[in-house]
Amino acid sequence: MSKTGFRAFAAGMIVATSVLGGTYLLSDNQSASADDEKNEMSQSDVESYLTSNGKIAITTGEYEELLAAKDKAVQQPAANNNSQQKESTSTENTTEQSKEEVIKYNLVVKSGMTTSEISDLLEQNGIIENSFNFDQFLIKGKYHQRIQLGTFAVQKGMTFQQLADVLTR
Repeated sequence: MSKTGFRAFAAGMIVATSVLGGTYLLSDNQSASADDEKNEMSQSDVESYLTSNGKIAITTGEYEELLAAKDKAVQQPAANNNSQQKESTSTENTTEQSKEEVIKYNLVVKSGMTTSEISDLLEQNGIIENSFNFDQFLIKGKYHQRIQLGTFAVQKGMTFQQLADVLTR
């Protein structure tokens, strides 16, 4: 490119920048703020949305009271269980230990779920003891590529292989 070509290119850049800058400075910026005003919601809008969806709004204080009541309710059954266990005889303890608790769970696998989410659900519901180990089993065995969508009946005591077979059908 010649010296004249570079000068023409530079002059074109200056003109284009000037036109864009002038357009920006002279344009009506109030239209952007008008859009923001349209997006603001009033308290009546929020209340009507909540009531139409069957929900309620509570204050932070009420929420904290509910959490405290929930924690108290969770702790009370644990205390009741401890006192009941102390009252039971040693023969009852041996029979309870010999019975293995059967936990059944219907696992729902939805589109987009990862194997770690599935493993976490199984661990939270007492089906498996370690979600990380089960997740690694699925990945190493390449089961993670074949997991099907749907609802699966699983129970505590199933091996990783049995769980993988159920999930992959």
